[in-house]
Amino acid sequence: MDKQSIREELKNVKSIIFDFDGTLHDTIKIYYPAFSEGVKILKDHGYAKDFELSEENVKRFLGEKPNFAYDLLAKDADEDFKIEVMTHVGQKMDENVKNKIGKLYDGTEEVLEKLSKTYDLYILSNCRESYLDQALDIYGIKKYFKKYYAAETFDFIPKDEIIRQERKNLKEEIIFVGDRHHDMAAAHKNNLRSIFCTYGFGPEDEGKDATYKINSIREMLEIL
Repeated sequence: MDKQSIREELKNVKSIIFDFDGTLHDTIKIYYPAFSEGVKILKDHGYAKDFELSEENVKRFLGEKPNFAYDLLAKDADEDFKIEVMTHVGQKMDENVKNKIGKLYDGTEEVLEKLSKTYDLYILSNCRESYLDQALDIYGIKKYFKKYYAAETFDFIPKDEIIRQERKNLKEEIIFVGDRHHDMAAAHKNNLRSIFCTYGFGPEDEGKDATYKINSIREMLEIL
């Protein structure tokens, strides 16, 4: 479908919900060094023996709930130990954000600034409250969002359930923008149109049910 046709279909959109990591934030830059430390701790304790540390292998954990990687790599480990490693990695991520190691995708701020003049913008991320709050401050983009939701606030229930709870507070029509399977599922289960970010961390097949696909965040300005 050409971009003019998409623009016509989206003419009634009032609210845009963005995922954060892999959609606005090139998170691998802060996550990989932090997660590498976590993997070393796991391996030192006899876990994650067959896990090969590489950016490609680590990318699949981005956008998932924080415990996803540790339940997979150290499924037999004591819960307290997994939480300890997860907390260590989270603290390192926060340090990396603070130290300006991370970055937004090129064009993100320009896109948000322009879209915020016409639409109500939101973030819904499978992350910790403190991480999202700090990152939005550090990158100076908090001002563009009407509200931002971290899954931790909702005890990490699925994104589709969070949308269901909060939808009454958002102006219709709503569109969801993300890069992982649960972003597309959240839109689908709420009968919302979705935009899949092919440049993010989800493999291509996770976007198979998306309404539209974009290859860069800048394309948002071409279809809205």
